[in-house]
Amino acid sequence: MKTLRRYLADVDAVLVGCVLILLVISLLMVSSASLSVSEVRYGDPFRIIGHWVIYMPVGLILMWWVSRIEPALWKAACLPALLLAMLAMVLVLAFGHRINGATRWFSLFGVSWQPVELLKPVMLMYMAYYVSHFPERLHQFATGLAPMLVVLGMAVGLLLLQPDFGNAILLTSVCFAIWLAGGVPVRHLVGTALTVIPLTMIGMVAEPYRMRRLTSFLDPWADPYDSGYQLIQSLLAFGSGGISGQGLGQGVQKLFYLPESFTDFIAAVIAEELGLGGTLLLIGVFGLLVLRGWQLSRQCDHAFERLLALSCTLMLGFSFMINMGAVMGLMPTKGIPIPFVSYGGSALLGDCVLVGLLLAIHRYHVLPGGNNRQKDVWARKMQRGTMTRQEIGV
Repeated sequence: MKTLRRYLADVDAVLVGCVLILLVISLLMVSSASLSVSEVRYGDPFRIIGHWVIYMPVGLILMWWVSRIEPALWKAACLPALLLAMLAMVLVLAFGHRINGATRWFSLFGVSWQPVELLKPVMLMYMAYYVSHFPERLHQFATGLAPMLVVLGMAVGLLLLQPDFGNAILLTSVCFAIWLAGGVPVRHLVGTALTVIPLTMIGMVAEPYRMRRLTSFLDPWADPYDSGYQLIQSLLAFGSGGISGQGLGQGVQKLFYLPESFTDFIAAVIAEELGLGGTLLLIGVFGLLVLRGWQLSRQCDHAFERLLALSCTLMLGFSFMINMGAVMGLMPTKGIPIPFVSYGGSALLGDCVLVGLLLAIHRYHVLPGGNNRQKDVWARKMQRGTMTRQEIGV
């Protein structure tokens, strides 16, 4: 009990509370949206929600484990972890499981896992490490931004080969935000953006399905039975939900009208069944989570932890905005799920790692005495000979 009380005293109640509320919303809405699909697809109405119930505690345990590791250890391990993540991205292209025309998953004993969910937090650690550890290099393009662009370019290239255009855009956007916050000269970022944006447009034009997504976003009614179908069904769900909604479990669009109703388009099911109130609740809880993450980044004295907290927050926030923008017809669909709400085991584990890092930063760098606690841990490790001052960057 004493250990439990000490642990609860170290926890950021706002972050954990937001995650738990989002998981409760997810449990209700994935259950509502998946029963019919699961019955037809597997002959068992509870198979999908049964898997989701298993993933949730696993994700929370992973989040707890990450939160107990001081951020300096992640800083020391970011380079080998980045190599491991890149290797996993290469291997998935060779041995991965192909679903809906994309090779993004490893499948073993019926369990699928996306290596991009390992790549994203590791990439954030590396970028935060480089910017904070070599501030004197940032003023020269060749020694500052260029090496980070090479690493990002390799990751984006592997994502496009899967193909996973949505995560490529997401990862690039967050990296640009890290560079801007970390002190990379604006002229370097503007010059890079002026190069990247035309290449992005070429990449969209080169693949017909991406152009169809773009044109369907602009005018879904031009092709209502093909490229515009998903968005039209999503908009119908939002419209039929109104202010108060149709009631939990009473939605119609999830009944084989709205594709991916319990994954990418779960927000449309929420809007139809819980109405405007349910949608505002979802936005409010997620907004509070992002606000708290931003506050943690402002409270950090060390550059690495500050940038890591900011990047984890932006990764979660951008994912939410991209998904909501897509289901509401404000931007093209990108296949990015809502963190903690959309069904997807590997995505949930990746999101839990991001929040776990935020909790670790809160524990070791924001709480009173947090830095002293970290120094005590370092001292014990150095006494055992398991870590040197050079390894932890002191």
